[in-house]
Parts: sequence; structure tokens; C-alpha cells
Amino acid sequence: MIAVEEIQPQTGRARKGAPTSAPPMPREHGAWGVLLIPFATAVGVSGVFDGRIALLLASVLCFYLARTSWLKRRRKWTCLLLALSVACVAPLLFVGQLWWLIAFGAVAAPLGFRKTERSLAMQLLAVGGLTLTAPAAWYAATGRLDTRSLLLWLLNVLYFAGGVFYVKMHVAAALRRKTFGDLAEKPRPGAAVLTYYTGVVVVLLALMMSGVISFWVSVAYAPVVLRAFVGVARLGPTLRIKRLGWTEVAYSLVYAVVLVGVLRFGST
Repeated sequence: MIAVEEIQPQTGRARKGAPTSAPPMPREHGAWGVLLIPFATAVGVSGVFDGRIALLLASVLCFYLARTSWLKRRRKWTCLLLALSVACVAPLLFVGQLWWLIAFGAVAAPLGFRKTERSLAMQLLAVGGLTLTAPAAWYAATGRLDTRSLLLWLLNVLYFAGGVFYVKMHVAAALRRKTFGDLAEKPRPGAAVLTYYTGVVVVLLALMMSGVISFWVSVAYAPVVLRAFVGVARLGPTLRIKRLGWTEVAYSLVYAVVLVGVLRFGST
């Protein structure tokens, strides 16, 4: 989902006459899902939405907007949003005694305040950082950092990293068509997708066999695993970026609903 934005123009310049009274909004629209859906899964599984969760969500949003302001050199907005982020999280630290949130922030800050990288490794690292909202939200909701918080993070990383591979495959196919003229004459750029999702299936099977998750948890991944194999088989040179982006959002929402339903109302 993050990689959807890599083919869009990013000039970093404000339009003439555009208002500057509002903070600049992130252009990586797919990253909103990677940031907020893991948060929502943790809240949904815990069944808790109280003042602590609201404060953490506000802090996360302010931090993410501050990151965009920093990259666009809007220093006043950066300082203001960072101050708001700290103000929101302070009661969780000094009143709620949720000191481990400092560790989450220490990991997220170096990843957040840097330019978006198009390399696969950096995008996967970004997914790992953004999905930390899952264990952070679980911690705020329950007051515990336990195996469930780690499981929520792992499951979200497995899911959203796949989106990076899948979108990159479609971008690569479009670029090959533009460069070489005929995609069929060149190796199809789907090997990484097939390898990754085969690995996801293996990991899920291992977690099921070890009793960490039930079969029903794997159902949340079934749509995207099937989509990946069908997508490779039917891969074409035409890139419909808006349809691809909205399809990824729809799959993510289905994943979140199924995962929450299974983990909250069923067995692990």
C-alpha cells in the first residue's frame, strides 16, 4: 500500500495561491491504512476504546502529520504538531504509567523523520514501524505488553508487507511495458510476490501447528493470498493506479474485520 504513491509526482512545492494555514497532508495515502488499521485491530480485539486510546490515537495522528510538515520544511507546523503529540501522550506516561510507549516512540521517530524511500528494504522497514501502532494500542487498552501484542504486530506486518510486494509487481510490469514494449518477451515480475505469499502460508501453518493461532485466523489472509496468485497469472502491462489503491483498501478492511472477529470472539 505504501508503494502505490511511488509513481505519483512529488514536487514538494505548494501550488500558487494555495492556503498555508493548514498543515500539509501526507501524500502517501496508502500509509494511512498501514498506520491506522493495525491500531484498529488492536482496539477491536481488546474491546476497549476509552480516554487512553483516544489520547494515543491523537498523539499518533499528530506525530504522523508532523512528519509530513518536517519533510515539506514547514517548521512551525512541525513544532506545533510534535508539541501536541507529546501533550497527548504525557497523561498516558505520568498518570497511566505506560512507560513502554517511550520505546515505541523511540523506534518510530527515526523511521518517520526521513524522506520516503522507494527501495524495497526501506518500504518493508517502514511497514514494520507503522504497524507498531498495533502493540502500542493494545498496551494502552490493556496496560500489558504480552504475547498477544506481539502476535498482533506480527500478523499486521505479514499482511501489509505483502501489499508492498504486490503493488511493486504492478509498477514493475508497467515500467517493463514502457521500456521493452512487450511484457511477454521479458521475465514476468511476479516471482517476489509468489515467494513472499508462499512464505506467508508457511508461517501461518507453523503458527497453527504450534498452537499460537487457530485455522480461522488464517482465513483473514485467504483473500489476499488468492489475489496474489491470480494477480501474477493475469498480470498485464496496464497500470490502473486508482483502482489498485482502492482495491488494496477494500482488502485491508476485510482483513481487519475478519481478524478482529476471530481473535475477539473465537479462539486465538
